[in-house]
Amino acid sequence: MKYLICLFYLSLSAIAFSQKNDTTTIIQLLKSDYSTLRSMDLKKHMSNCTEDYLLIEDGDIWDMKEESKWYNNEGNKVTDRKDNFDFKYIRIDGNVAYAVYNLRSDIIKEGRLIQKNWNESTIFRKVNGEWKIALIHSTPIKQ
Repeated sequence: MKYLICLFYLSLSAIAFSQKNDTTTIIQLLKSDYSTLRSMDLKKHMSNCTEDYLLIEDGDIWDMKEESKWYNNEGNKVTDRKDNFDFKYIRIDGNVAYAVYNLRSDIIKEGRLIQKNWNESTIFRKVNGEWKIALIHSTPIKQ
């Protein structure tokens, strides 16, 4: 009986460790993906996302084809961008996870500082053992 109890607690510990590891991976993936907005690295962004990825931004719904147009538009290039994430919730259920967070960005474009603030939620899906971004829903906070 003692061995069964020990085995039970070891199993719980392994699950908790796995979820903590997945949480860290998800946060790193999201931050890495947002860095592609500064570098305009469309290939990296595409590799971070699922094939059926969607972005819902301020009421518009974009698939990767539509978002690619944004990445390829030279007018969207910035000098610098610093993103500050404040994660409110991260939930993982098997191969699907979601995060809810506030994002504040300081963007330098054409020598001017632009400050933006959004509440966002992102759905992640594990594809071939790797976390990918399936959907980002972004709501700007009016200042």
